[in-house]
Parts: sequence; structure tokens; C-alpha cells
Amino acid sequence: MLAPVTSRMTSAEFEALPESNFPTELLEGELVIRGAPTVEHQRAVLNSAIRLRDLIPDGEVIIAPVSVKLDDANYFQPDVFWVAKDSACEITPYGVNGAPDLVVEVLSPSTTKVDRGLKFRKYQASGVREYWMVEPELRFMEVWWLVNGLYVQFGVYEADESFVSPVLGKEFSLKSIF
Repeated sequence: MLAPVTSRMTSAEFEALPESNFPTELLEGELVIRGAPTVEHQRAVLNSAIRLRDLIPDGEVIIAPVSVKLDDANYFQPDVFWVAKDSACEITPYGVNGAPDLVVEVLSPSTTKVDRGLKFRKYQASGVREYWMVEPELRFMEVWWLVNGLYVQFGVYEADESFVSPVLGKEFSLKSIF
């Protein structure tokens, strides 16, 4: 896999970029463009999005490459996210301003460090109520729940397990992802 392309950029420059199907994010003011994801990664993204859509009666489930602006230096493209009907974040024609209610990141070798580090901290600080990290190769998922402004690990679930999402209040089976 090729290394991601990076360069420094302002939020105005980022917003002026042309449309792209490649994962393109602004991470602490640094533009990061990654190569195309693997089939296994995209399978987990699609299956997560479909299952969430089927579980959730309101709001909207959105998949990458749609940008989520958390602040002027950070525009993330979560693999899958849910915005509740009464969410404080704003859906625009070009992305989302503010924290979605639930974010799913499917880990890959080129994103794991950012997903577990910078994104974890920024999602927590911005108020993403639930954060799922899916590990497609090892077939498990970590669920983090925001409690009093800090993430608490709700659980680590293997491919044959289910859990009840704290935010959704519904059972989610990992068999539907892997």
C-alpha cells in the first residue's frame, strides 16, 4: 500500500477541494489523502451501514466519503456515522458540521493509529456519544460510550457476539458485519 499524501492546508482551502472518492481528511490542519480501501474494509463499512439503517427509526446513516467538520483544523470522514433526528450537528449538502451521535471507523493498517489516537480524542472532545472501532481482519469491534465527557469502554465483541448499543438502545449483532 502506498503512503498517504499529506500537506498543510487551511479550512477554506480544504473546503475548496474538488470532489473525490479517495479518503480525504484534514487532520490538525494537515491534508491527508489515502489510497482506495480494501474489499474487506468496504464490506465491513457497507454491512455496518445497512444494519444501522435497519435498526434506527429516525435520523440518518451516512457513509464515507462525507466530511464531518469538528473544528477548523479537523474534517474527518468516518466510515459510517449516524445523525439523530434531534441532533445538535447540522447536515449540509457538502457534509456535516459538528459531532454525529454515533461513529463507526473500520480499522486498516494506514488508519489505525489515527482512529485510535487523534480521532478518538477529537470525537470524545466534540461529543460523539458512541464510537465503534471495527477490526475486520481479526473480526472484533470495540464500543466506546461517552459518559460525563469521557469515553468509557462499553465492551469488546467478537464476530459471533451481540450487544445493546447504549445510544441506540437496540441490539446489534456483529454477525451482520463479518
